[in-house]
Amino acid sequence: MRNSSTVASVGLESKEGVKLLVTAGPHARKMVGIWLFGSAAWVFSMVILGGVTRLTRSGLSMTDWKFTEYGHRMWGRALGLMFAVPFSYFLRKGYITVQLGLRLSGLFALGAGQGMIGWWMVKSGLEEPASEYAEPRVSPYRLAAHLTSAFAIYTGLFWTALSVVMPEPPAESVTWVRGAAKVKRLALPVGLIVGITAVSGAFVAGNDAGRAYNTFPKMGDTWIPDGIFEMKPLIRNFFENTATVQVISLGFLLSIDCLSLKSQ
Repeated sequence: MRNSSTVASVGLESKEGVKLLVTAGPHARKMVGIWLFGSAAWVFSMVILGGVTRLTRSGLSMTDWKFTEYGHRMWGRALGLMFAVPFSYFLRKGYITVQLGLRLSGLFALGAGQGMIGWWMVKSGLEEPASEYAEPRVSPYRLAAHLTSAFAIYTGLFWTALSVVMPEPPAESVTWVRGAAKVKRLALPVGLIVGITAVSGAFVAGNDAGRAYNTFPKMGDTWIPDGIFEMKPLIRNFFENTATVQVISLGFLLSIDCLSLKSQ
């Protein structure tokens, strides 16, 4: 009897408490959802293309018009059009609520700012004085900011798309509630670790740490190389020391594996 009342209350709360982000019917929700999922996929492809740009060292070729870097920029501008035109259409049709409109406007502004962050990042490599490195490289801090912003846009779009097409839970039962609670407990730590791992990867790339230590599980001939805290002040080692940034990145990667095993 208690379980039945719990199920009924959950069902009632889920129907009354849901706030639809698209109120023009199922067809409108489907159209907006497809558009948002497509936008998220486009952003994901931008991240991949940005990685190729980094690996081919085309990021500092803005003045030389190399295809990889130029394609990365043009793909980003095309994304802006692909987002803005349907957004304007759906607004005019009245598909989008005020809450969704504000959220999407914020994501669009963040996307527009991403281009400025990209130029700010490249500028650090163009202005850097000659050093011991054969080629100039961008600031790892700015590279991390550029990547973090891209992940924030992707996450925001994907989360919003899910909120549009799945305004209610797929099941209304005690089992679902318990399962959701378990997922919620794991989601925050896993999400944080995945995010930090991704950002730490940007510092690995920005410092060319992968070229210095490209073996696993050992780093060269040792598990942990010497000199991981040789920079002063100490905090610089976590962002600028070639060995330290890779130790941190590998450590978080192993933490994700451990959490994955624990959740099974």
